[in-house]
Amino acid sequence: MFEFFNLPVDGLFGFSAKMVIFLIGLAALIFVHELGHFLAARWVGVIVEKFSIGFGPKIFGYKSGETEYMLAAIPLGGYVKMKGEELEDSFDKEAGSFSAAPPKHRLLIAFAGPLFNILFSIGIYFFVYLTGSPNLAPVVGSIKDGSPAQVAQLQAGDKIVSIDGKEIRFWENLQDVVHRAPGKTLNFGIERGTLKLDIPVTPVSEEITDMFGDKEQVGLIGISPLVRDITYVKKGSSADKAGIQVGDKVLAVDDVPIKGWGDLKPAAVDKPGQEVTFRIQRGTAELLLKVTPELKSVPDPENEDKKIEIGEIGIAMSGTIEEEIYGPVGAFQRSLKETWKMIALIGISLQKMIFGSISADSIGGPIMIFQIYGEQAEQGFSELIRLTSLLSINLGLLNLLPIPVLDGGHILFFLIEILKGRPVSEKNQERAQQVGIFMLISLMVFAFYNDIIRLIS
Repeated sequence: MFEFFNLPVDGLFGFSAKMVIFLIGLAALIFVHELGHFLAARWVGVIVEKFSIGFGPKIFGYKSGETEYMLAAIPLGGYVKMKGEELEDSFDKEAGSFSAAPPKHRLLIAFAGPLFNILFSIGIYFFVYLTGSPNLAPVVGSIKDGSPAQVAQLQAGDKIVSIDGKEIRFWENLQDVVHRAPGKTLNFGIERGTLKLDIPVTPVSEEITDMFGDKEQVGLIGISPLVRDITYVKKGSSADKAGIQVGDKVLAVDDVPIKGWGDLKPAAVDKPGQEVTFRIQRGTAELLLKVTPELKSVPDPENEDKKIEIGEIGIAMSGTIEEEIYGPVGAFQRSLKETWKMIALIGISLQKMIFGSISADSIGGPIMIFQIYGEQAEQGFSELIRLTSLLSINLGLLNLLPIPVLDGGHILFFLIEILKGRPVSEKNQERAQQVGIFMLISLMVFAFYNDIIRLIS
């Protein structure tokens, strides 16, 4: 894997670099989306008059053939302007006109933008898995009292290398197998130091709550991963002031052994304003560092209308990391699987947000995206491009919503035209577009409002 992949962007640059990274990422998503429209239009013979990245005053541009290529001042969007595209040009039937193209060609042009965003995501994941992606190794950390893992005498530090003879490379593989096997005895292949052991473990069926708040029954054995390696220290945080560094290993807090976040929470996170002692391993040396978690109010996970006080330390921790790397065929298959997984996740999120299962407070605008980009940049190039892939899928799916002025709204009109044999009337299209513009402006205002509230709080 390239060493550049784990390069902490924030370690080299500051706010200005984060802004540049944010704008480059945003421009890339817009460029890919509009490139889809552009290439589809050219393919079916529709003349493209303008291809612009950004809105507002032109910063740079040049004309080639019948198309003017532009870079505009406001990098929060982009557009492809085709001949005969506007409603007032709907009766323009000249050769090369958008309105003169068959409805199936217009539908293809509208669909190509979101499609290219999905293809872009596949390309990013292909690159990630071809060059190597860091993934959490299946090393046991905390073990719940009375759990199947404790009954089977698993120990902290055990590495699970196989289940029923099938290789287990990463923690998520382990989790998937266990979740699907409640009540079924599984033969765990374990590496314990130099020993290789076979230990039978029977997951119990328990109800868990997923990220959307839904309940489901899964198999559990009562373990969590060994997570105590510092991978990120927030500048100016209590951890930073105490001298904690990336690469340190948290061994204990006030003599409480740390094997994961579950141990760190009662030992430090639940003690805002109280000084605690971190026992740190740095290389071959052990250090004792005094840390006072900073008081912070956050939404109560049990009740979003309430606030609870926690102690913010300002660190990110990870467990043993192994590289997930494949050849070209394997990387392509893995990229398809990961892209489909993200499409399903975003699709469910949108559905639950529309029907009110997820709070609208989670909607964010450019400020939130910038903050997330900055945080991911601090954690390395791998996380940054994964976020870009996720945002690309998000952009593609959002544009497929059947809202007038979005691609999905145009696709809906073209489907109606194909079914009815005639286009939706210009008057109805105008009304629909006015509604669509109002909806989008309202959504943008609401997203900015949420961003500002987050900054204030």
